[in-house]
Amino acid sequence: MLEDDLKLIAANFFDLEIPKEKKYLLKYFVGKLQITFLRYYMIFGNYRNFCDHTGFKCSSNLKFRLEKRFLGLTQLYEKCKKKLTEDSIKTINSIESGKFNLTKLRTTDDPESST
Repeated sequence: MLEDDLKLIAANFFDLEIPKEKKYLLKYFVGKLQITFLRYYMIFGNYRNFCDHTGFKCSSNLKFRLEKRFLGLTQLYEKCKKKLTEDSIKTINSIESGKFNLTKLRTTDDPESST
């Protein structure tokens, strides 16, 4: 049996406890659909069968945007944790507090530089 099959059978994506170091993501994924997407994506690493596995109906565009939000936030957060400059610490605090402007993820290659 494939590993993904076992993950699907366990259905952990409905009640997965978000790791402490990633709790900040709950400030950017609000509502049952988005939180289920977050948990699902953290387990499977993609959204290919999200609708079929969870029963939620949503457009491909929404799933793509949620994936970009997840990847953008987690990558920026990890990048800032490695740098630990004054600007990166401000960005980390902004992300953790839920006050980070998500449009910065789309409008610049280095959102940290505009904080």
